[in-house]
Amino acid sequence: RFVLRGRYVWLVYAEFGKHMERIRIYFKPIWYNIVRHKAYAGFCVFGTMLTFVFITILLQIVHVVRGNMPPAFHAERIIEVPTYILDERGNNFTNRWNRKDVQLLMGQLKGYENYTCYHDEAGNIRTNGQFGMSMAVYTDYNYWNVFQFDFVQGHPFTEQEARDRWVVVNEGIAKTYFTKENVIGEKLYFQGNEYQIIGVVANVSLFAQDGNLSLWLPEHFDRGVSGNDWVNTFILFPEEADMENAKKMVTHAVNRVAEMKHVNVNNLAEPIRTVQEVRSEFLGGDFWVIGVLGVILLLLAIPILNIILLSLANTNIQVAEIGIKRALGAQQSLVFFEILVENVILVIGGTLLGIILFVPLCQFFDKLLFENMILGAQTILADMNLGVIFGEVLPLSLLFSIISGGLPAYWVVKYPITDMLKGGVK
Repeated sequence: RFVLRGRYVWLVYAEFGKHMERIRIYFKPIWYNIVRHKAYAGFCVFGTMLTFVFITILLQIVHVVRGNMPPAFHAERIIEVPTYILDERGNNFTNRWNRKDVQLLMGQLKGYENYTCYHDEAGNIRTNGQFGMSMAVYTDYNYWNVFQFDFVQGHPFTEQEARDRWVVVNEGIAKTYFTKENVIGEKLYFQGNEYQIIGVVANVSLFAQDGNLSLWLPEHFDRGVSGNDWVNTFILFPEEADMENAKKMVTHAVNRVAEMKHVNVNNLAEPIRTVQEVRSEFLGGDFWVIGVLGVILLLLAIPILNIILLSLANTNIQVAEIGIKRALGAQQSLVFFEILVENVILVIGGTLLGIILFVPLCQFFDKLLFENMILGAQTILADMNLGVIFGEVLPLSLLFSIISGGLPAYWVVKYPITDMLKGGVK
């Protein structure tokens, strides 16, 4: 039995070796053509790299806006209440919504899971001997239950801690103002008040919910330095909730609060929508989706045309060799797939380089666009979603390579062998 098993293993190994040798023989002329035509190969790789680094960025932004990403993991069931309403004359609701109005509003609602409201302020910060500006919010402890940030250090302030001078910062603030890794307990001054850092959250994309925020402070210390007390309000509903009914219920509650304050409401300045709908419509809604598709098509169309033309010129140089292969018995399909596989290798290689370039290019844009901005440390994209890479970018790259390589390969191999042997195709 031991001898038979050993012989079986040897046969499997030998068969595997034969298959690997066939693969080596098949790819050897392909690799030879790539090495021999370095200019063509370099252009394909470089052009594809530039194309797909921007397509990757664009698709990642689409994923952030339309998907359930930190901090709005439940964006489809969080309702954002407009900050003001219009009366029958079209005038703004006096003082907009403040925290007292929100309490009246929530008293009209049932069936929600949680809610939060915050007041945002832009102001000077001072910490670790450095000065800057940042966008901050004064919020309640429920904020951390409605929105889920990833904490890389510390934790959010609790109901008890919200009475003390604690502050949560993002990674951008921590890395900008401190050289050491652990910043918990460090002092930070905002609007003249001293706070201690209790937590550090991972950066989120500027295109995500609250992606423009850098500091989170307890609402107890909000003194309305900017001269207003209006708040942004978000209501989280349970998973089983009917969100269309929930939006109608919130609309009715808003109208009731307006009546209680003796405002005859004609309509809302903005419709009641979920956070997911607000983020999408903020960038243009359906027109934004059409625009994104248009940009992707434009980014693909120009390189495809260039690669097709260059591939035709490249294969015309090799046409005599292709004719000899055909004369010696090589089938059209074999030659076709050799040309196609060569292009697929170059395009996939360029795409992988573009994906590698994704992070440093985003960091470059962050530094270029946000280094001196009043809003403080922000980022276009905080990380790379691998689902987008494997589910969208790479399949798009494969389609790109098949179109840009398949058409020239088909046009070349369809010609008669006699024309190929003459050294060119007219």
